[in-house]
Amino acid sequence: MLPRDRRTSPGLLALLIAIGAIAVLVALFTRASIGTGALSPLIAPIQQALTQIGRFVSSVVGLSGELADLRTRNAVLQRQVDALAAEVMRLRALQTEVEQYRKLLKFAAENPAYGLRGADVIGMHDPLLCPTPSPEAQHTCAMAIAGEPSPFVRYLTINAGARHGIKVGMPVVSAGGALVGRIALVNETTAQVQLITDPASFVNVRTMETGTAGTVVGDESGRLLLRDVLPAEPVNVGDTLITSGLGGLLPAGLPVGTVVEITSSEVELQQVAWVRPSVDFSRLEQVLVLQWSPPTLPTVSAPAGATR
Repeated sequence: MLPRDRRTSPGLLALLIAIGAIAVLVALFTRASIGTGALSPLIAPIQQALTQIGRFVSSVVGLSGELADLRTRNAVLQRQVDALAAEVMRLRALQTEVEQYRKLLKFAAENPAYGLRGADVIGMHDPLLCPTPSPEAQHTCAMAIAGEPSPFVRYLTINAGARHGIKVGMPVVSAGGALVGRIALVNETTAQVQLITDPASFVNVRTMETGTAGTVVGDESGRLLLRDVLPAEPVNVGDTLITSGLGGLLPAGLPVGTVVEITSSEVELQQVAWVRPSVDFSRLEQVLVLQWSPPTLPTVSAPAGATR
């Protein structure tokens, strides 16, 4: 027969475990120390383990709260950054517009002899800038003037017309007085401008550096071509071209473009060169119409006694 104390040892063990658990719980909730006493060797390791687990759980909970707080702050900061970026873009666009107006006003102040009419570009017809007309385009792609069927014609529409004194043939310039084109069609409140890059456009020019005369015409590629320059006349890359005033269609001195490449050879009868326009047509938003007409020659009175 087994000894009596060994038969009751499982019950005693269960009792000790229960007492240890109660002691640990009391220690956790009351923060009382149970490191002393007869049960301390048994309870101390359990208390240590539970304490470490509690600290770990508390740190995880604390980190989770901090992470959630950081995410909230990050979302707020991101919204602020997006708002500031949009404001910067708006201010840059406003600065560009103000700079264009400043240059237009400067040109107007420096040329008081011209009657000037400001206008906004409200339509564009250019196969390069508007290959597929869409309402989302920066400028509404307008129809070609007078239903012109050619795919190469280049015009823009402005919000000034006959009511504002606009007439066919008037020059149109951008900031700095650079030549944009000429009025080709006038309605009551709008007008269409034939761009200098249109293949049907021609402008009599001369170089500022040497005074060499020639003609600038539009090209199907959207560039400008300088031609009708005699082989002996000096033309160099970098030369600035301005209107010469010959023919009386345009006033003299308006910037047209810059020579970027000489394409003719020495054996040709005339020099030909590619020209970069002085106007950036892709960013053209405001223009000035020169209410200018060619100067009329004075009339000569018939001598006294002459017969008619």
